[in-house]
Amino acid sequence: MKFVGKSLVIISISLLNAVPPENIWENPSVIEINKEPARAIFSPYESRSLAEAGIPSKSHFYQSLNGKWAFHWVRDPDSRPKDFYRTDFNDIGWDSIQVPANWEINGYGVPIYLNHPYEFTYDPKPPDIPNGYNPVGSYRKHFNISEDWQNRRILIHFGAVKSAFYIWVNGEKVGYSQGSKLPAEFDITGYVKTSENLVALEVYRWSDGSFLECQDFWRISGIERNVYLYAEPRIRIADFWAKTPLDKSFKKGEFSLE
Repeated sequence: MKFVGKSLVIISISLLNAVPPENIWENPSVIEINKEPARAIFSPYESRSLAEAGIPSKSHFYQSLNGKWAFHWVRDPDSRPKDFYRTDFNDIGWDSIQVPANWEINGYGVPIYLNHPYEFTYDPKPPDIPNGYNPVGSYRKHFNISEDWQNRRILIHFGAVKSAFYIWVNGEKVGYSQGSKLPAEFDITGYVKTSENLVALEVYRWSDGSFLECQDFWRISGIERNVYLYAEPRIRIADFWAKTPLDKSFKKGEFSLE
């Protein structure tokens, strides 16, 4: 019985340690949830000629989500709308913002230029981000899916979002990402339908990742690069590794692809 009791205590402590704090954007152990592994950018095409031309927007299996999004901005996380991602949420009265774009350039918050100091605190205590002023932008966008995408794997691609964000599709939480200059992709196959769909983002100006992004550049935020959908075959090459070793004489090379 003593062994069982100790085991239960150990299990309980392990489970507690496995639960991240409420503010994931301040938890260095969580940098993504349900996000696709990083890889080279692939674009599906319906013909060889289109693939050789290499213009993704010409593909039937590509859909841009750039353009106007419904947008709401607040100064701190506590003031953000908590249920804005719901399909029955009324966003009449919200502003609209162009995507991609930075909030600050559009009048939401202040653009800051610094070299090496942190712009969000004079007394850094990583990974804590001051919540008294950490703006949050809430985004909503409706879109439709072509019927002939149904038997394919549907992904949403964000070229860059600064600094951290959650994503919902049709009211269901899909995942989380941070790393403001890296693409983020999510598999939304199980969340979309062929009729109208809703994608919602909750974007934080600063996260624990901001401590690693203290460089000589403008400190601005938002959805900074292209957003698009694409539908790829369910059986596909997801990534590859090209190897080109030399033989022992260093005169001949080999090429292999994994």
